[in-house]
Amino acid sequence: MTEKTTDESKNERGHWTTFHFESSVDKQIREAMERGDFDHLKNQGKPLNLARDPNVPEDWEMAFNLLKNAGYAPDWIETRAQIDREQEKLFAPLRRYLAAPPASKAERAHARNKILAQFRAHATELNRLIDTYNLKAPSPQVHLRRIRIEDEIAKFLQACERAH
Repeated sequence: MTEKTTDESKNERGHWTTFHFESSVDKQIREAMERGDFDHLKNQGKPLNLARDPNVPEDWEMAFNLLKNAGYAPDWIETRAQIDREQEKLFAPLRRYLAAPPASKAERAHARNKILAQFRAHATELNRLIDTYNLKAPSPQVHLRRIRIEDEIAKFLQACERAH
């Protein structure tokens, strides 16, 4: 919602121009500044600590800093890195097959079936790891989606059909 400021002027048609509007949030901030609500805030005039992770509770911050300085990360971050590596491994055989499929139809069918069986097994394990990560992660905003195994297989098979 927008509100008009008190020191605005109208254009020649008598309409308020867009640069003369401010949102209700902007208005509340401006009024708070005029009242002095932001004077004497903690750490006023000091640079922001952008190294601080807002997802880390203050009582855990020192422990996380010790881990970080020792070259480690919180478990959920380590798990995320593992998921990223495993996802790359999961899809690599599909990309390799599409880039260079076997020459004969029988070899293609055999290789495709073998790749899909491995994909299903690996994706099932990866989904378990994703579930574990989502339980460890501090916020739903960083949760990961599970691999939709049958959807990915359908996409792969469609790509195979287009390639042949």
